Amino acid sequence: MTLRRTDLPSSELMTLLDAWLPERRWYPVKGVAVRHVPWLSFALDVPATAGQDPARDPRVVLHLLRLLGDGVDLVVQVPLVLEPGDASPAAPGDAHTPGGAAPSAGPGRAPAAPLGTVRDAGGGATAGTAWVVHDGAAHPACWAALLAVADWETTPAAGGAGTDPFDLGGGRALSVEQSNSSVLLPGVAGGTMLKVLRAIAIGPNPDVTIPRALAAQGWAGVPRPLAWLEVGWDATDDPAGPGHAPDPASPRSAHLAILSEFVDGARDGFDLACAYAGQGSSFADLAADLGRVLADLHAALRRAFDVGSPVDARWLVADLRRRSDEAVTSSSALGRRATEIAAFWDRTAARLASVTRVPDALPRLQTVHGDLHLGQVLHARRFGWKVLDFEGEPLRPVAERTRPDLALRDVAGIVRSFDYAAAVGRAPDAAWAVQARAAFLDAYERADTAGVDHATSEALVRALTLDKALYEVVYESRNRPDWEPIPLAAVDRLLAGNA
Repeated sequence: MTLRRTDLPSSELMTLLDAWLPERRWYPVKGVAVRHVPWLSFALDVPATAGQDPARDPRVVLHLLRLLGDGVDLVVQVPLVLEPGDASPAAPGDAHTPGGAAPSAGPGRAPAAPLGTVRDAGGGATAGTAWVVHDGAAHPACWAALLAVADWETTPAAGGAGTDPFDLGGGRALSVEQSNSSVLLPGVAGGTMLKVLRAIAIGPNPDVTIPRALAAQGWAGVPRPLAWLEVGWDATDDPAGPGHAPDPASPRSAHLAILSEFVDGARDGFDLACAYAGQGSSFADLAADLGRVLADLHAALRRAFDVGSPVDARWLVADLRRRSDEAVTSSSALGRRATEIAAFWDRTAARLASVTRVPDALPRLQTVHGDLHLGQVLHARRFGWKVLDFEGEPLRPVAERTRPDLALRDVAGIVRSFDYAAAVGRAPDAAWAVQARAAFLDAYERADTAGVDHATSEALVRALTLDKALYEVVYESRNRPDWEPIPLAAVDRLLAGNA
């Protein structure tokens, strides 16, 4: 099976995508006018189906589009499956409108409604043929093509006589709201999860490189990556425009899909915490277990990757102040607390200044998760917690996502998640989140091997937690105003000196 460059999508197909893309949950730009500009396209072979006319085989094409607008320059992946449709002329206006009943599920058939029908799809498709356009992330033909062309850590073996390690039976695209598209494939390699990346960053994806390194360390707290699809291009294909000056040293590759082992019987950490909160059941034991796992993760990352120098306390506080000032300017609620927020940073600066004279008193920078919250962990009774999604914030460049940071930033992310779980789960007692936070922080500190003293660690966690809460206030005020009180309560609690 091969992956090869092919023609860019036609103007007719782009008209269809222009209308479809902004409505997707994973679409990275909301409320901003952007242009969708074709950049690179790759065609994949579809494994042959016995007894099927090759002329009726679907075509699988992976399109990389640039999203260009005021202050926006992003790349998204749009995998498409094109199936030969009715050869009769389309009625006026039908070429670009979704229509037709969803085809029946089965090998090479999609369980979801198509995007629409076009005559000219580009991408090597024969002009004049009517093509029914499907989202590839929801189509078994695309799943099969991706598995066939992927790079495998170890080629999976059949589970027994007559079994197929690439059996797509039972496969289904998940409908959860997230920045990528996930597909559960219970019949592939003993059960796997296929992640089709949507926002594409140039360079090796940390959701491949970090779990591989952790698995090589023998750390079992992460689902193992089994296969991945990486594409490359020449310097002549480098994006042009502001911020894209030719650089011989720039990476010219990107990951488009990742296949990882499926964690059977596991439950999303945030859903689990919400359920406990709603029942008024203590989450302290599970939170403590998570604290120990996170400390173990950070130790494994220190073994797998280089550890940097101790954080510069003055730089850190200055950077946190800068981010804080931006948040205060963006939120009227925070503006009313500007004096108290400034005083918090003054106290933090003084506290950290007192320890900078002690050698190695401040934590060293290291590889971290970078976007950790309860929705990025899974729990099952038989193995406990596993950590997912080391991709980081998809809209940030890979170089930013993979640079060394404070491990305690991951700690602050989990701390903030407990407040959200208590609010969404409607915990009957405010003590629910307090107990979960305390158990988590205590267990993390006891298991942490970084050697940072309690007072310094506590000051840094408070500072990073406030930084996260300030960001959340601005985000919620713009996107979910009814949720703004959740992070605002945390801001008030931290400013008052409470945990």
